[in-house]
Amino acid sequence: MQFVAALSAIFFMTMVAASGVALSQGTTTTPAQQSEPKVIVEADPLPPFTYWAPENSTIRNHPRLPGVWITETADGPRIYYFGDRCRASEFQGFIGKQLDALPERPADATWRMTCSICAVTSNLGRERMNVFYDDDSREIISISCE
Repeated sequence: MQFVAALSAIFFMTMVAASGVALSQGTTTTPAQQSEPKVIVEADPLPPFTYWAPENSTIRNHPRLPGVWITETADGPRIYYFGDRCRASEFQGFIGKQLDALPERPADATWRMTCSICAVTSNLGRERMNVFYDDDSREIISISCE
């Protein structure tokens, strides 16, 4: 269980904001200025985004789970990406902003808001959007599906 928690922490810390945010309520935010990381993609099918992968890593399909991708570097741990079923990509522009900047949760969505050092269950919920924020500053650190 500690391994899963550590893996999740690594995953969340490597998330980088995706460009633009379109919310289900029809509002938008200013797109974040960023570029996709330089990665080698050996996956087929391709993941919908590569912003979660560290620079100079290789992205491959999970050998047994369709819709799950793995990336690794020569000197780093494996990072798993579980897709975007929770629509986290729509909210990447909020990374670096205060927690109260997020809009109200859509009625059909499941969100988990927790500080980056707080304990959370390690159950996999691909439909759930996880919002991790700094406990002191309440700045959003990462937003992902898991």
